[in-house]
Amino acid sequence: MNIACIIAYDGSKFCGFNKQKNEVIDSDSKKMSVAGFFENRLQKIGIKTNIIGSGRTDKGVHATYQVINFHATLHMPLEKMKKLLNDRLYPFVLIKKIFIVNDSFHARFSANMRFYKYIFTQDEVMPFYNFYIAKVNHGSLESMQIAIKEFMGTHDFSLFKKNGSETKNFIRTITKANIFPAKIHNIGCFVAHIGANGFLRSQVRIMLKACFEFSLDKISLQDLKNQINNKITLHDNACIRELVPACGLYLSRVIYKSEEICKV
Repeated sequence: MNIACIIAYDGSKFCGFNKQKNEVIDSDSKKMSVAGFFENRLQKIGIKTNIIGSGRTDKGVHATYQVINFHATLHMPLEKMKKLLNDRLYPFVLIKKIFIVNDSFHARFSANMRFYKYIFTQDEVMPFYNFYIAKVNHGSLESMQIAIKEFMGTHDFSLFKKNGSETKNFIRTITKANIFPAKIHNIGCFVAHIGANGFLRSQVRIMLKACFEFSLDKISLQDLKNQINNKITLHDNACIRELVPACGLYLSRVIYKSEEICKV
């Protein structure tokens, strides 16, 4: 049976979504992955299986809406499974919904759209917010909005990925790109909201770094356009390769190709 879950997790407690070599489950060393931790909790209720995620979030990146699926023989009602797992996943991971999907459903390859949010501020905040709101230098809201809109449409994002991307196709279509002010726990913040048919490794974090660099007059709008259009090289001084801090990034929504496959 193919079972899917919508989950949320605190990325500051994990080394990323994907399982790693020699990871340590239940350690405080942040050497455990979300996938490894979840599979360990499944084993504790008698289910030995591998899980598949819709997105492979980096170390420190959170999710409010990650979709996973796994194959298992169902020995109990789904709601009982959800309760047993949530008791064991607490306090780092939460199953928000659990349901049965068609055998053909694949959390990653069936996905049609993914959305990320990035929460950031320039202000000093209380220490317990530092793992969830990124502190970054940036210019005006207007200049950040000008920059982020340049990413709209279909582009070859070869210059906006971290080395180690598994895919050989670097073309992605950005359908949503916006930055707006927000108050979060009474903290004055900005939120970037980016949606696409898929993302390369660390693509969102490099894109946002480029936006912030433009807003600070460290690169020109033409420099940004040249990088988006691959008219510069990795060795060009104007080519932005740095990443914004992971702590402000959240996988926030996943949409699937067919409502018949998975009603998420």
